[in-house]
Amino acid sequence: MDRVRLIPSGLPYHATLLVLVAASLLPFLWFVSLALRPLSETYVIPMPLVPRSLTLQHFKDVFRYVPLMVLYYRNSFLITGGAVAGVVAISCLAGYFFARLRAPGRDAIFWAVVLSMFIPPLTAVPALYELLDRLHLLNTRTGLILVYIGWHLGMSTFIMRGVFAQVPREMEEAARMDGATDFRIFWQVMLPLVTGGLVVVAIFSFVPIWGEYIFAFTFTQTKEIMPMSVAIRFFEPSPASGQYTLNVASAAALFMFMPAIAIYVVLQKWFTKGLMEGALKF
Repeated sequence: MDRVRLIPSGLPYHATLLVLVAASLLPFLWFVSLALRPLSETYVIPMPLVPRSLTLQHFKDVFRYVPLMVLYYRNSFLITGGAVAGVVAISCLAGYFFARLRAPGRDAIFWAVVLSMFIPPLTAVPALYELLDRLHLLNTRTGLILVYIGWHLGMSTFIMRGVFAQVPREMEEAARMDGATDFRIFWQVMLPLVTGGLVVVAIFSFVPIWGEYIFAFTFTQTKEIMPMSVAIRFFEPSPASGQYTLNVASAAALFMFMPAIAIYVVLQKWFTKGLMEGALKF
């Protein structure tokens, strides 16, 4: 009897995933190669896909401007950290309200918040600029933090409402029978059960806020306030002076990407848990 070779059922699926992962990683790997390759292998035609030698000189060139890098990093962490903390806290309270409490016009308010997710950022810039100017918050970290909080509340509230809706009502009813108040139910019963959802909200807000450019460029004017997402343009290649090259710009951008990658790696377990708990279910 002839032997028949059988292809494992999961092989095409995993092969497709590997191809997609490779296609997603190739641009990033090319970006890393630019930061590590010497100048002699950069400004040549054709540029080799794989550098024959590696160098850390471009990272040293970036560190020659450490005072500015530290200032930009500090601004980014202060602005992003404050905005993410505000988004997580407010969306958590709002999600609990929309999922568990009853009030006149509750559903109308919720859908109004959800519709705010579809407003293009560019259309909101003039109104936000005038508002911040009247409040004397232009070119301040506080003003930029408030803009980011308001801009990311729609999606975050939508996610947290879905997370709270997944918690069995029997637990809430049992706490009420024991005499617990609404605040105690929220703080001691509900909040520990939605930790995964909070991590999802934190990551979904941290990544876009950390790299956001339009609002940061429009509402900040001095180096003392600029986050890294705006200040990174100071590392653009300048052929006239030769001070920066494509390699130095790539190395500086890698420094900018590191916090977002680190946040996801550290919180990956909780992020997956939040998705499994139904954080993104409609």
